[in-house]
Amino acid sequence: MRVVRVVFFLLFLPVLVSAAALKGVVRGVDGKPIDAATVAVEGYRTATTDIEGRFALDVPAGKYTLIVTRSGFQAMATPASTDAEVVITLRPGLAENIVVSGIRAEAQTPVTKSDVDRGTIERDYYGQDIPLLLRDTPSIDTYTESGIGGSGYSYITLRGISPTRLNFTLDGVPLADSEDMGTYFADFPDLARSLQSVQVQRGVGTSTVGSPAFGGSINFESIALAPASSTSAEVGVGSFGTKNATVGYQSGALPGGYAFYARLSADQSDGFRESSGFRGHNLFVSAAKQNDNSQLKLTGFTAHEWTQQSFDAADADTLATNLRANPLGPQDRDSFGYDLAQLQYLRALSPQTNMTASAFYQRGYGWYRLSGDQYGLDGLLVGSMVTLSTTHGPWTANYGLHVNEFQRTHTLDSGGARLYSNYGTKGEANAFAKLRYDEGSWHLYSDAQLRTTNFHYHGDVAIAPIRWTFFNPKLGARYDLSPSTGVYASAGISTREPTRNDLFQGEDNVSFAHDLRAVRPERVVDLEAGWDAHRGPLTVSANVYAMEFRHEIASTGELSDIGLLLRRNVDRSYRRGIEMEYGWQAMPKLHLRGNASISRNRIHTWTQFYDVYDAAGNITGSEPITYHDVNPVLTPTMIVNQSIEYMASSSLTLGVTGRHVGRSYLDNTNNASFVAPAFSTIDANAAIRLSRDTTLRVQINNVLNDKRVFPSGYSYLFLTPEKTISGISYYYPQATRNAVVMVDFRR
Repeated sequence: MRVVRVVFFLLFLPVLVSAAALKGVVRGVDGKPIDAATVAVEGYRTATTDIEGRFALDVPAGKYTLIVTRSGFQAMATPASTDAEVVITLRPGLAENIVVSGIRAEAQTPVTKSDVDRGTIERDYYGQDIPLLLRDTPSIDTYTESGIGGSGYSYITLRGISPTRLNFTLDGVPLADSEDMGTYFADFPDLARSLQSVQVQRGVGTSTVGSPAFGGSINFESIALAPASSTSAEVGVGSFGTKNATVGYQSGALPGGYAFYARLSADQSDGFRESSGFRGHNLFVSAAKQNDNSQLKLTGFTAHEWTQQSFDAADADTLATNLRANPLGPQDRDSFGYDLAQLQYLRALSPQTNMTASAFYQRGYGWYRLSGDQYGLDGLLVGSMVTLSTTHGPWTANYGLHVNEFQRTHTLDSGGARLYSNYGTKGEANAFAKLRYDEGSWHLYSDAQLRTTNFHYHGDVAIAPIRWTFFNPKLGARYDLSPSTGVYASAGISTREPTRNDLFQGEDNVSFAHDLRAVRPERVVDLEAGWDAHRGPLTVSANVYAMEFRHEIASTGELSDIGLLLRRNVDRSYRRGIEMEYGWQAMPKLHLRGNASISRNRIHTWTQFYDVYDAAGNITGSEPITYHDVNPVLTPTMIVNQSIEYMASSSLTLGVTGRHVGRSYLDNTNNASFVAPAFSTIDANAAIRLSRDTTLRVQINNVLNDKRVFPSGYSYLFLTPEKTISGISYYYPQATRNAVVMVDFRR
């Protein structure tokens, strides 16, 4: 409680410093305004230009140096003063993120999306894993195994669709393993501090690299190399043994066109749940050589984590007496390293045409120990990408070709002996073509991807390899009703293969010759329509969607022996809903933002298999029961986020975020006795400027100390001797009230 009292004292510490504003407009060399440019004053919150290219930053009166960055333009440092508005002209040039813009949706692209810029990341990030950083965007639900962000494994769902069916990339490089398509953010802690932006596309979105976006794609852009040198450092401590430290350096522009960035981070936590501790570190580097019409850039990181396992949920009766219970013990732990590197060559072939060629390397390796048995994983992905972007009048075309090869070894050691070793290989090639037409009020878009992939298993049991080939087309149109208002509609198809875990029914080492065609590829037809408006201090967007699935590989609500979700095909299912997002500068010092999503989600027919028990408690067999028109597992129908930010002075900013997540089911039978209950939480934060270079930041989560925040879990259902349905609910409890205090230094 002492930490809480200190935090509340700091939250309401009166800081009386007169405020002023840096105002201006950002334009291109043609005089047209540039929206979505990031304007930063080192040590202060950044601003983003609106559709008219305008920005405003609340700072103490004086003179400053502004750093302005925007995709497709050269970064610029320019002097500015609070005495007068400044006009900034950005010159087109080779951006460090041509590959990123090749797979992302631009502002006028008719795709349902949310963009998280550098300023938002700096405002909201306090050391939590990336899924929790993104949970304030529409239709996203998250949970952590350990119960607290920044400790162990965290997971994200989008429109109720699991993370193995989402596409994650960093500068175009796939982050997921190619076999089970899982992305584990614990493997690369503190990545958020080295990100320039994040784009969350909901639905099939635009074509990208790696497994196709099925429920959505989340594209990360590495931090831009700044034109001016700077140093930043942050240390933080918090509840449940949370500690983190990081230091970063931007070289600025060096002689010969060189520039580099580096950041070293270390994190640790005891976790909220018992025996769920975590520690990890990450070294992120980026370096570039800029020539007149070309650039060579190297980006990558090397990271490692050590975690006490907590992937098993706790049953409801246990949680009633011990909220921090963890069925796994302190000896159940893991150790994983993750390395990623990409070398990009970017060249302007003409004023209208840019090309990139890149090679990348991704390796995830380590082990996890359960009940004395040690499982090993060692996966390696190597690949190459070539993209071409060209503009002719109103036409813009993007082309991409990508190939990669993945291999991962699975082992099990027990009692000093190796019980098995097997490996799988997976090769992939895909090509896409995107065509955009922008003329007057009309913005038309088409996108087609051809993708082929194959899987080979090498182990004790011989299994014939399998190959899949898919064609994924998209089409959309946007019409500007006015310079600040527009409507759009799009349609797309995405088809993708099962994961290794799906093919082998959860077996890590195959014990019989599985039919690899028994689990069919899943397909979705995605229809989207939306409206957005940007009028002065108010920005609003709303959309409707219908995702119609065929042969969806749906979760059963069960886990395999090694903690992976078990899934199987269902014939037909859908997800349909409405999403809304807004931001409003209600007063110069008061900013409101929020979003809401309401959905109806159904599986047409689901067959549940129940273990049957006799009076002595022995399993005597299994019986199926078929259900119709059921809600998919762990898919809440309502998610609402609301944030209020108040700038009390140029030295004190206060914020509050409320979040509500509706009830969801722990299995696909929709038995009302086995649900993840609805919950509402309130988080609070404060940023207190102690000096020009130093800021004290405070984050309090779950302010009201709700002890029933159970966003995820699963159930075990069975039939009693009387043939009535019974079962047990299991949950992942999230932390009670907790706080983090950080000191941020920048120069």
